[in-house]
Amino acid sequence: MFISVDSGKHTTKGLLEYKRKTYAVMFRTKMMQITNQFGMELQPNSYKVKFAGKEYVIGDMVSEDYSDHSLSKESLMHKLAIYTAIVELMNKANLQFHNIQLHVAINSPINVYKSERLKNSYKLFMENHNRPVVIRINDKGYMFKLHDITICFEGMGSVYQDTAAYSKHSSAILDLGGLNTTMCVFNGIRPNFDSMIVSNLGINHLKANLSRNLVERYGISVSSDDLEQIIKNGYFSHGGKKVTESMELIAKTKENHIDNVINFAKRHGYTFNQDKIIFVGGGSILLHEEVLEVFPNAIIDSDSQFANVKSFLKILKVKHAS
Repeated sequence: MFISVDSGKHTTKGLLEYKRKTYAVMFRTKMMQITNQFGMELQPNSYKVKFAGKEYVIGDMVSEDYSDHSLSKESLMHKLAIYTAIVELMNKANLQFHNIQLHVAINSPINVYKSERLKNSYKLFMENHNRPVVIRINDKGYMFKLHDITICFEGMGSVYQDTAAYSKHSSAILDLGGLNTTMCVFNGIRPNFDSMIVSNLGINHLKANLSRNLVERYGISVSSDDLEQIIKNGYFSHGGKKVTESMELIAKTKENHIDNVINFAKRHGYTFNQDKIIFVGGGSILLHEEVLEVFPNAIIDSDSQFANVKSFLKILKVKHAS
């Protein structure tokens, strides 16, 4: 049985394949510690998690204020998000952990992937330091072991999920994530090691600029939750009224963000002379129009949020082929 998880700063995505059937899970990567008196009804894609004697709520219902803005994935939030995704996928497939040979692949930032020391530290952390994972999710207990987790780098898109489509072409892939934008050039299906770069120009950077611009224009503070909704809507509302003129400001902020991403790439040697320019990640959906303004022939992956995790799954299957 194969499970792949891409736990990003914005969203955690996971796939499980077993006996030629595939199951999927997706929820926001947000976590808030709670007390034993927590009595709220859980909303969809939200989970109550107990681990190491403490309880948390993970997922969509948690406020944006509890997002993780650190650069590291070696954090409790990402560990519990990955464990929760594994358990939720097992439940969706109606499987038990006993008598199952579990193969798991997870995402890693490029800077971690390129360092043997950092990668081994991250791997050991996610494998729970060779101890069984004992966890309660939605008041049900689970125990499982994670051995030989496969670490995959972020920003590969669908290259390994659809090798035939990429093997004869050169590609530049830009993964627009929540905190970072990751870039990599591929010659066929071989990544160019020197081209693997990461910037802090994720969607959080866009939100910060948008917040500043809205405050300067309207003199009204906006919360993290407000920004999430404003970006989705494409306009700003105040007092129950849509501020129509805000649409132009928001659009311009989004355009500037894409320009910053492209300029960062060019400063680091990107020429964009490849056969294919491909955008993946949740940010590519949000900035679809702005991307095509710069690169009219760019490919916006049709399943942008699951592009990486599909490749992770394919890598697992090849690695463990019998």
